[in-house]
Amino acid sequence: MSFPKSGNMLPNRPRGKQSKLSFARLVSTALRSSLKGQSSKIKTVALWTGANERTVKNWLSGERAPSGDHFLGLAANCPAVLAAFLAAIQRNDCLVMADIEEARAKVAAALMALEAVRAVQLETATLPVNEC
Repeated sequence: MSFPKSGNMLPNRPRGKQSKLSFARLVSTALRSSLKGQSSKIKTVALWTGANERTVKNWLSGERAPSGDHFLGLAANCPAVLAAFLAAIQRNDCLVMADIEEARAKVAAALMALEAVRAVQLETATLPVNEC
């Protein structure tokens, strides 16, 4: 049995390696921008993911990309990683929903703070004033 004559051309560059490099670069850029100015970047990311610190250094440098489980930990704890990933797969509609959810949480926190201030004001208004 012989091989067919057609279809024996190999691509110049391996496609899988290119996509892995760009994914590693995407994660690296998102992490570095998110953690800019923080002195303990490596330890923070290691806590988020449970990964070894050397592994995290490779992610931050863009040499390697995180595995699936580690990526889930990054996306759960770093909104910049999630946003970069969703933008890369052209799912910006999901970004809008995440922004809406974040805004809702901030509004809820602000309402709770306003209620606390109002409660303190009502308490002080009902206290009798000592006359000298």
